[in-house]
Amino acid sequence: MSWAYSSRSLQRLNTCHPDLILLMTEALADPACPFDISILEGHRSEQKQNELKASGASQLSWPNSYHNRFPSMAVDVAPYYRGISWDWVHYHPLAAHIKAVWKRLQQAGKVGAGHRLEWGGDWQSFKDGPHWQLVAINK
Repeated sequence: MSWAYSSRSLQRLNTCHPDLILLMTEALADPACPFDISILEGHRSEQKQNELKASGASQLSWPNSYHNRFPSMAVDVAPYYRGISWDWVHYHPLAAHIKAVWKRLQQAGKVGAGHRLEWGGDWQSFKDGPHWQLVAINK
């Protein structure tokens, strides 16, 4: 299957770190991608971050989220299955695919210099299926 990002998704993705842009572009372009992907958010403003904190959708206040950096070190993506899906049954295969693409890009030396990829769905508490972030590797 072949999908393409909408102009809105591209606009959001283009606020992210180049490694996240390449990762999500390659993930969607790969014929093995299990679902179409929507980019929900890249860079997040102070107002938006604090609104999400107040609503309980985020545990972090401005400027502590990886979304608050520019370029954003985080991106929120969702599988598109008859619309945006919030069902974990769709997030797990998409996450496995994104991780495999990251590994392939990393082995080719195209991403990962100085940071590692982290998925919010792997967190022990406050699981966040849409969330992906680049975390600095301590040397």
